[in-house]
Order: sequence, then structure tokens, then C-alpha cells
Amino acid sequence: MTRNRSSIRTLTGTRIYLKHGKFYYVAPEPMLNRKTGKVSKWHILCTEKEGEDKAREARNNLIGTVESPIGGGDFPAYFTKWQKKILKDRSDATPKDPAHAVVWATGTRNLKSSFLIIEKAFRDCDVANIEPVEVAEFLDQWEGRRSAQTYKSTLSKFFSWCCRKGIVKSNPAKEVEVTAPPKRDVYITDEQFNAVRAHLLIGEDKKPTRTGEMVKCYVELLYLLFQRGTEIRLLRWDQITPEGIVFKPTKTEKKAGTKVLWPITEDVRAIFNTAKKVAKIGSMYIISNEQGQPYTTHGIATLFIRACKRAKIEGITLKDIRSKASTDAISQGYTMEQLQVSLAHTDSATTRGYVKNKVAPVNEIILSLPDMENQNHIRQLSNKLSNKN
Repeated sequence: MTRNRSSIRTLTGTRIYLKHGKFYYVAPEPMLNRKTGKVSKWHILCTEKEGEDKAREARNNLIGTVESPIGGGDFPAYFTKWQKKILKDRSDATPKDPAHAVVWATGTRNLKSSFLIIEKAFRDCDVANIEPVEVAEFLDQWEGRRSAQTYKSTLSKFFSWCCRKGIVKSNPAKEVEVTAPPKRDVYITDEQFNAVRAHLLIGEDKKPTRTGEMVKCYVELLYLLFQRGTEIRLLRWDQITPEGIVFKPTKTEKKAGTKVLWPITEDVRAIFNTAKKVAKIGSMYIISNEQGQPYTTHGIATLFIRACKRAKIEGITLKDIRSKASTDAISQGYTMEQLQVSLAHTDSATTRGYVKNKVAPVNEIILSLPDMENQNHIRQLSNKLSNKN
């Protein structure tokens, strides 16, 4: 059983720990430090300011080993081989649409970044010797956050691949539980929603904003069409048919393949007309920036946040609009099954997570205390008990 790590997780497997501003090497057994002439388990390597790489170098000098650039264990070699397969599969699945391809590329960069963090953390480990406790120590850095779930999923997929290749006999990541992040319980009221829509149009200087009308169209389509931001940001004019719009959510397109046909209502058609009218230049995208390109996630979120600030509204995000639409639909009498279709969900539990409590439910159960009609009897019984004491 390895020692529980309470410091830097990227040093997992090195026996290097950070304590009181210094890096220490903790030997399995007391050993002679030729530099100090002392025999001890704990050996000072360098200061925290000198950094992790300096600590690794000092450890190697201390124990007489040479660490390869990629690490001393076989984890990097196997992990790199698995990575290549995953990234090739992802490259083969790149969407043909340029805008969707950009989003896909961003996801690939994020994936590579997470791979680097995992590889660095376990680079001194041998895959066959990694235990659940070491996986848990790594994941504990993001306890209660979505990142922990992401890293666990990645490690579990890697170890499953190792099992198929006969490299390991079990999957240590499967033995580790991670705490799910708290569910967001925010409902945007009608007053807040309308206030933000109004403040999108007027800036701090009380003058009309350059992009307000277009972003307002985006916000309204998020509400009326129930889709994720990516689907609305990248919605093209050629996707509009006489029957309506067929949405295939990009987030689940490869796994679930769900889709939903949305008929064009009068409200939606009016928003489309407004978007076409206020567009600075002709664009293939319904919601476009001043260059005729789709807004980036960060760009349009920034404009929304500024409008919220002008409206003096805190604690809401663009993603909360989808929950508002879902909650309002249920409040207006639509069923959970109908809502599941609208959201293009395969799992009803996911759909239920979008419905928020607009107000606290009112209790309707009222009880009376038993035997309250005979107050004298209650007092006599109380007096008898008092006299006994």
C-alpha cells in the first residue's frame, strides 16, 4: 500500500513530497545521504521555489538513477499508444461543416491537454502496479468538480484498453468513486429574462449597442428552440426547410444519434427575419458576428454577462435559459415525455434535471393535536406526573 499523498499529484509514484516549503524524498527504508552523511527516510531535495523538475533531478542524484524525459515507468509508453488510437478515431470523425469542425478541434485540444496532465501524473508508474488508491489520489485534486468525472472516465477507458491488451488484469479506475458536482438549481424569472433582453440593446452609455439585436435573437432562440448554445450559434439558413429544422445535437451525435424536428412557429420566424435584417453582412449563419461568422462561445457569453451586469442581475448564465424553457414548458402543462423529445434526450433522468422549482411547493397537510377537547384531563395527568417526581 502506498503512502497517502497530500501534496502535488503530478509527483505520484516518485516518493517526492512537499512539506514546509521544501521537496523531500521519502525512501522505502532508511538510507544514507552521501551529501549529509545522515541515515534517514526523509531527505531534503530542494525548495518549493526551485520547482518540481529540480526536485526530480535531486532525487535521481540521491538514489543514483537516471530518469528518462518521459518518466521512469512504462505508463507513458502505453498511454501514448492508446492516445494515438483515440486521436486518430477523433480525427476521422471530424465534422465536414467548417464551423462544427472548429468546435470539434477545440474539443480535441482540450482532450490533449487532459492527456498531458494524466501522463505527467503517472509517468513514473508501471501500469500493472497502479492501484485504486493512486488513481483516487490523483482525482482528489478535483473533488466535487466535473473535471474529476472527466479524468476518471479517461483513465477508466485507458485501463479497459489495457485489460483487452493483456497489460493489466483489472481496471483500478473502476474501483474509485468520485463525488458528482452539485446540480445547478437556478431558475431565470420572466422579469430577469426580459430585463437582460432589454439591456442587450442599450449599453452603459445609454446608446444602442452594435451587437445587441443579434445577441437578443440568439437568447430568444435558445428559449424557444430548447437547444444547446452550439446548435443555435452554428444554425445555418440552409437548415431551414418547409417542415422545420432538424436538430442533431453535436454533443451526443456520435453516441446517441438523437434528433428532433422543430416546426417553425410565428415567433421563431419573426426572430429569423430580425436576425437577417440586423446582420452586418450576408452570412450562411442565422446568428452571425460583424464579420459574418458564428460567434465563439466565449464571445457571445461575454456580451450576455455584460447585459446582466447592466441589468444588475447576478448568478445566471446562458445555459440557464434552456432550464428556464424546460421549467416553463412543464408549468404550462406539457409532459415530461414531450419535453424529453424537445431536448433530444435519450434518458428521462437527464430531462428531469433541467426542470427547476420556480417556487417552493406549499404544504397542504394540516393536523390537529390529539385529545385537545379534554384540556382538564391533560392538566390532571400532568399534575400526577409532577407529584410523582
